Amino acid sequence: MRRAIFILFSCLFLTPAFSQEQGAGAALEALLAGDYETARALAEPLAEKGDADAQHLIGYLYENGLGVETDLQRAVDLYDKAARAGQADAQFALGELARTGDGVREAPDIAIGWYKLAAEQGHARANLRLGVMHLEGVGVDQDKARGVKFLMEAAEAGEPEAQRNLAIAYLSGDGVSRHHPTAADWFAKAAEGGDMLAAYNLGLLLQSGDLGVPDLEASATYMRKAAEAGFAPAMTGLGLLVHSGVDAEESPADWFERAAEAGDPQGRFLYAVALSEGDGRERDAEAALLLVDGLIADPEVDPALKDQAKKLRRRLR
Repeated sequence: MRRAIFILFSCLFLTPAFSQEQGAGAALEALLAGDYETARALAEPLAEKGDADAQHLIGYLYENGLGVETDLQRAVDLYDKAARAGQADAQFALGELARTGDGVREAPDIAIGWYKLAAEQGHARANLRLGVMHLEGVGVDQDKARGVKFLMEAAEAGEPEAQRNLAIAYLSGDGVSRHHPTAADWFAKAAEGGDMLAAYNLGLLLQSGDLGVPDLEASATYMRKAAEAGFAPAMTGLGLLVHSGVDAEESPADWFERAAEAGDPQGRFLYAVALSEGDGRERDAEAALLLVDGLIADPEVDPALKDQAKKLRRRLR
C-alpha cells in the first residue's frame, strides 16, 4: 500500500554561537548545561557593553523562558541590538519571529530581509528558510529556481532539513529538473543527519520502482531507522513491508499496534484489520470496532481511509 510522501518543514531553534571571549564562552557552557541563571549572570555584563553574542544569548533565554519569565518583547529588543551589529543567529531569530508573528507583527517580507542578512554570513537555516519561502512564494515573489539555489546552499552546509527539501524538489521537479536518483542521494544524506522524515521518504522511494527495480530490503532498512526513532508512519510502512515478506520473522501486527498507539491513522486501521482477522493477534472484534469507530469519528482522518473503516465496521457487525 503506497503512502504519500510528506512535506514537513520543522521549526527548530539553534543554540547561540559565541565569540571566544572567556565570559561569553562560560555563559554558553552554562546555557548548554542547563544552568540558565548562571548563563544570564555571565552574559548580562557583556551584553550591557554591547557584546552582540551575549545579547543574542539573553534574548534566547527570554524568548524561551529559560531561567526567566518569557518576555518576547525583551527578546526582540535584544535580538535587534545584536542583529544590527551583524550577529547572524540574532538576524535569523528575528526572521523566525517575523515569519511566525511571535512577539511581533507577522510579516513574511520582513522575515525575508533578516534571513538574507543571516544567509550572507553562511547561516544554513536562514538559507533553508529562504529556499522554502521562494519555492512557496511567501513574503517574496515565487521563484522556484532561486528557492532551490538557497536550499542547495543549506544542504551543502550539512543542514538535514534542507537536504530533505532539496530531495523533494528533485522528486517533484520544482525549480530543478526532476531526477529521482539525485533525490535519493539527498534523502540519504538527510537521513544520515538524523532527519527521520527523510529516512521514511527514502524508504517509500526505494519501494516505488522510480529508481528501477523496487528494493524492499533497502526500503525496510530506512523504514526501520525511522520507525525505531518513533516516526509513526514509518512504523506502518515497516509493518506493510513485513506483511509482504520482508523480515518475515517479525509480526506485522506488532508494528501496526505500535503505529496505532503512536496515532498514525493507517496504522490504526491496519491494526483493526489484524484484530478483526486474528492475523498476528487473537481475534478481538470488540477492540477492532473501537479502533474503527475512533477513525470514523476523527475529523482529521482522510476520507478514503474513513470509507475503508466504515466497510470494515459493516463486516464486524
